[in-house]
Amino acid sequence: MKLTAQQLFDDKKYRFNNQLEELQEAQRENKKEQGFIEQLQERFYRVQQQEHKLYEHSLNEVDPEERPFFEERQDEGFHLSRKALQEFEEEQEQLAQDRKNLLEQEDSVRFDQRTFLKSEGKENLSGTKI
Repeated sequence: MKLTAQQLFDDKKYRFNNQLEELQEAQRENKKEQGFIEQLQERFYRVQQQEHKLYEHSLNEVDPEERPFFEERQDEGFHLSRKALQEFEEEQEQLAQDRKNLLEQEDSVRFDQRTFLKSEGKENLSGTKI
């Protein structure tokens, strides 16, 4: 079965629209993930502040011979906190790069779509159908 020129045009236009919808959905998911990471960072920061207060209180209240044990735990906690924060930052950087790539892909598909529509004579310079 041979497709007509209009059917071919409609099929190509449909594929462009699908690509754009998929990219936009991926962008929405990326934005959700970024928000989730930001929420985790905020919660983590609050927990980190509470932990710091608890260690400070413990260090002030313990016997001098027990103090090195709590100092060591505090140092270990700080090290783990820094590592976790670094992982959050790396995740944010990756999400930002993914977002940039998705936007570039969307721009490319839109450019290809406009080029196709113009080459088919279905769009004037303002971007509206004739």
